[in-house]
Amino acid sequence: MSVAPDHKGAENLRADIKSKISKLKKELEKEKSQKKGGKSKFSIKKTGDAQVVLLGFTNSGKSSLLSILSNAKTKISEWPYTTTIPEIGTIDIGGAKIQIVELPSLKEDMRENTEILSLTRTADLIIELVTSNQEIEKVNQILKMKNITTPKLIIGNKEEYIVVTKAEFMISCLNHTNIDRLKREMVKKLKLIMVKTKEPGKLAAERPIVLRNGARIKEFARQIHKDFIKKFSHALIWGPSARFQGQRVGMDHTLMDGDIIEIYLKK
Repeated sequence: MSVAPDHKGAENLRADIKSKISKLKKELEKEKSQKKGGKSKFSIKKTGDAQVVLLGFTNSGKSSLLSILSNAKTKISEWPYTTTIPEIGTIDIGGAKIQIVELPSLKEDMRENTEILSLTRTADLIIELVTSNQEIEKVNQILKMKNITTPKLIIGNKEEYIVVTKAEFMISCLNHTNIDRLKREMVKKLKLIMVKTKEPGKLAAERPIVLRNGARIKEFARQIHKDFIKKFSHALIWGPSARFQGQRVGMDHTLMDGDIIEIYLKK
């Protein structure tokens, strides 16, 4: 409002800005009253290695996708707005435990989206599930208006019927097309790496340790046990980050996906 022109020809512009400010104030008041009223039904505790939310308009296929990806038993219906509270599932991708949260469908009325979008601010990734280019524009506009900058993955659904040209790629919840690709892209967008521990003279552990891209030996050791930092001597590395297999490294060595690590402690 402070930078809008104040001449007569800008009256409509200033009126529009005033209207938007009024709506935003009402949304802020609503958010404050919800916080005072106790824990919101949209407050979900993060579990696992990362949290991903499914976002989109009604009948985009969010419930079907959650059911395919995870162990969640969701209500799937052709009727709009079947999901009224967040539905939660868990998926294991190469040893990474990822929490998937299906949010209720977005509404045309921005005021009704306030609570729905609250979880997108703290999630690690938003999957926009859409069935048209127009839906992509609408979702992105809503996120921009709410100043939500969480990384996102834009996926077109119903590949058997339509093509959404502005989506990163298409899937089909009906035929399960490109579901494996979606899993790989989720890990890439989340910037997760999986590394494994190894004891001298033994094979690497089956279950990996999940870290963020750019993690060092220090973060790896801390995740295993906090005392490993104090007693750390050195580590041996096999895998992509090693200049040669079995390389001896210190705590500042940067790890890569697929590394195998032996940690040695001071005696």
